[in-house]
Amino acid sequence: MSAPKYLRDRLQSVDSLRHPLGMEPSQLHRLARSASRMYFVAKTVLKDDGTERTLYDTRQPLKTVLHRINAHFLRQVVYPEYLTGGVPGKDYTDSVKIHVGARTVVKEDISKFYPSVSFDVVRDIWGRFFGFADEVAELLAMLTTRDGHLEQGAPTSGYLANLALWDVESKLITKLDSIGVTRYSRHVDDITLSSAEHLSSQRIDWVVRAVSAALATKGLLVHTGKHEVMQADGQIKILKLVGNAKPSLPPKERSRVRALVHNFCQRVDAGGSQEELEQLLPRVRGQAYKVKRFHLRSGGQLVERVAQAASLLEDRRSKSPPRISHIGSHLDDSDWLSEHPPVGGAPWEL
Repeated sequence: MSAPKYLRDRLQSVDSLRHPLGMEPSQLHRLARSASRMYFVAKTVLKDDGTERTLYDTRQPLKTVLHRINAHFLRQVVYPEYLTGGVPGKDYTDSVKIHVGARTVVKEDISKFYPSVSFDVVRDIWGRFFGFADEVAELLAMLTTRDGHLEQGAPTSGYLANLALWDVESKLITKLDSIGVTRYSRHVDDITLSSAEHLSSQRIDWVVRAVSAALATKGLLVHTGKHEVMQADGQIKILKLVGNAKPSLPPKERSRVRALVHNFCQRVDAGGSQEELEQLLPRVRGQAYKVKRFHLRSGGQLVERVAQAASLLEDRRSKSPPRISHIGSHLDDSDWLSEHPPVGGAPWEL
């Protein structure tokens, strides 16, 4: 399987950065020396395991320069099929599609990925992958790292994280293919490998060692607590999607969204707080569309219910509410409705 490719000019001097980055070489050198101080914590996100993920952003003028680095260099890379995170035109479903129909799936996670991608690895990307001169690679590495490593959330970090394994990943894939592990994907720090065959525990151990060895060449470690093996006779779950026959939402997640929409529509129908419901609407609508993306018919029904609720909220805001039936009671799922009857009784009793 092919490695990433960069087919544009190989810059041989810092002067060559003047046009793409919009600054004189002296300005770029000054900016590079102070780049780490221009990062700041944008927000923290609670992860599924209870730990926090810290996301960074950058201040001007560094932010503009990083976006120009993306436009002129990082977005010009031809990324292979197996990289699906942060690549234009791809998302997590593309990673799941690679493994549909597999008999054995192995999942690995790169531990503390972004802060583990070091300055030396980033400089190697600019120097050996892009083919830029040493002085150019050094300068770009200083601009795109903070305190000697990548920070998640910075404009260039996602692309550089994809390229962190640029010279070892395709070799790893070839090695895995030789023992029947013919499918590979990486979505940022989530590595998924699969085979059309049933893999023995011995072969799975070999796969894990091969992945660990490839990561170690870049100073990266496998998160042993997130190792997982799945077989086709059970549910294969990749990136929170079921991937046995096609990418789909787990039944539990669909039930959760149905309940969310149902309860929201009931609150609208009952004349709940206009301000609270309008604040909640974008989230409920987004969740309904998420179901529709993977389950067209049932998701479409949820989207329609939310649209009716949104229309009622809009009418109330203009002080001319229409007389409509109870919008929360028409979800086409009799089993679910019988377990979660609308306020006031089952729909046929209203």
